Amino acid sequence: MKKIFTALFSVFLLAFGMYSFTIIQEKQRIKINEDFSLVIPLPNVEVEELFLAITKANPNVVFLRLFLTSKNEEVLFAVSRYETTKALSLRSAFYEQTANHKANNLGEDVSKKYKLISFREYKKSNRTLYTKVSRPFEGHCNVMYYFMKNNFSNVMYEIKLSGKFSEKEEMESLAEKIALSVKL
Repeated sequence: MKKIFTALFSVFLLAFGMYSFTIIQEKQRIKINEDFSLVIPLPNVEVEELFLAITKANPNVVFLRLFLTSKNEEVLFAVSRYETTKALSLRSAFYEQTANHKANNLGEDVSKKYKLISFREYKKSNRTLYTKVSRPFEGHCNVMYYFMKNNFSNVMYEIKLSGKFSEKEEMESLAEKIALSVKL
């Protein structure tokens, strides 16, 4: 009888813990706009002046935050929204407009230093994820994931983590966790 009680109590604690985590995560959910929400690590800091400067150069950026890795290195997190006149699949947009796209809009000096590290499409937690990792210049790394509502739209979202190349593995792990939290 004691073993049954202990087993039932353990199952109850596990279920309660999972339920509590889901509730806590939903309270931390950030609604970027009417269509797009996600959860990012806490603490995170608004960088309003930098956001204003970046949006002048790139109006596709709709959200910007700063947070720290486990080694206290700064990581810049951005959400960008891209819109076209013609709807297409996320798979097509990813391969045609991101993964196989040359970085020639960065200026000649930066474009020469840009390096595509990897890109892939994979399944995790019943979702198909599209990711790309690049080195825009020496010592720096970008980790990106791409999203569309129902995987077919004229609007594509990108989440991007930017930081030191030495933080690439942790940034990839964080980016995947954030990507799995995205709701459209």
